[in-house]
Amino acid sequence: MIVNNDGKLKSHTVSTVNLRVWSKLSNKRLLAGIFMTIRLIYLVLLLFFTSIQAQPEITKLTGGHNTWPPYINENGHGLINDLVSAAFRAQGIEFEFKTAPFSRIVKMAENNQIDLVAALWTTEQRRASMLFSTPYFHNELVLISNNTTPIDYQGIESLRFRSVATVRGYSYHALLDGIDELTITDVLSLHTCLELVNKGRVELAIADYLAFEYERSKHPEFNQLKAYFPAIIRWPLHIGVSKANPNAEQIIKRFNLGLSKIQQNGEYNQILSAYIEENRFIEAVKSY
Repeated sequence: MIVNNDGKLKSHTVSTVNLRVWSKLSNKRLLAGIFMTIRLIYLVLLLFFTSIQAQPEITKLTGGHNTWPPYINENGHGLINDLVSAAFRAQGIEFEFKTAPFSRIVKMAENNQIDLVAALWTTEQRRASMLFSTPYFHNELVLISNNTTPIDYQGIESLRFRSVATVRGYSYHALLDGIDELTITDVLSLHTCLELVNKGRVELAIADYLAFEYERSKHPEFNQLKAYFPAIIRWPLHIGVSKANPNAEQIIKRFNLGLSKIQQNGEYNQILSAYIEENRFIEAVKSY
């Protein structure tokens, strides 16, 4: 306590001293807060630019799929390659296509021997290990039988107590779970599926409708085969990248951006029109 000579308190002097002390403390705290904020911003920016440098710019990618005429022919050409290549090209990325049996292609993607599977339907099992792009096409899956042995078509339930040919590894196998007394014959291609139906070795096959029409146009012996509607499912088609690929998210992002660009500038529709007319593959693809 501070007093005057006459014994009175020097309250004004004490208040002034306290104010000065509080002001100095406040300034120190303010400066410390500003310093900490600047330091935090610096660290965030450092981590951001470090992460960018850690991911090299993608300039070339490799993908694959099994032969699937007319979407994919033996040389890898076809609608799928054209659409996927165009989307990546719009992002300045070169795309190389490889063909192999489907199950092998999936294994190659999982082992980072290739960057992506060029055409893939999603399933819960696949989503656990792969990232998927925005859909870039839709497939209508139908049942195929011989005209000489037609069926009473009731959708997927028409497979009960019957035999069906399927392509090994295709995700439509999930649709077949729980169907009573169904006998499945797995083969490597749609063409072989249709051969089995045509020769009476199985009763039915599952096929993408446009691919079936293409096979029928190329092979007159398949003219006695017929497709049933409505389709058992209309499935969106994506590219798929293994989550084990360190660039997986970047690949999907770049594809989606490129796909959006070619859809907006008209290139997407130009590619489709070169292959598809009135829901059928046109004569141009027969030159492949």
